[in-house]
Amino acid sequence: MEVARAPLEHDYLPPAELDGVALVRWPEEADRAEELARIRAPRLLLVAPDIEPPLTDGLMSDWVRRPSDERGVQHRVVGIRRAASANKPIVDDHGVIWRGEAWTALSPIEARLVRVFLSRPGRVISRGRLEQAGWPDGPPNARAIDARMKMLRRRVAPLGLRIHTVRGQGYLAEIEPTPSELEPAVQ
Repeated sequence: MEVARAPLEHDYLPPAELDGVALVRWPEEADRAEELARIRAPRLLLVAPDIEPPLTDGLMSDWVRRPSDERGVQHRVVGIRRAASANKPIVDDHGVIWRGEAWTALSPIEARLVRVFLSRPGRVISRGRLEQAGWPDGPPNARAIDARMKMLRRRVAPLGLRIHTVRGQGYLAEIEPTPSELEPAVQ
């Protein structure tokens, strides 16, 4: 398991994001936490030692008291990522796309392309924008994006991400609902 292999450090200073989950220092970054909550982004609040933790809004957020060891932070991140990715896939720091507990490893080019699609689901992304994201130094040939899309479609389809060609415009990614999203709410 990824958490079990994490080194134990007592003064762990995490980055601003880890595996698709925003790490927010509370209360110093309260404005950022509020904005992330507004857009329903997955987040872990790193709460100062003598501060009361804020209420979290269910599965998209959690908190841990500072200072925290790396294992504690990673354990919470894994839980948040699993819950958050059930509705919208997340590409982690290692190029793995997650949907709940299902995952697929992507190449660095594929990971960059999928991040663009996930940043604008349901919107047409131009070939030029995708080429720029996938190959910052320029695509190797004029058909590189077509070949990559063919492979990428097969790789992400089992996770409920469908990539469609919009003739003459580019590509559009559609996130299919999970079975739990299709069930009617119980009242």
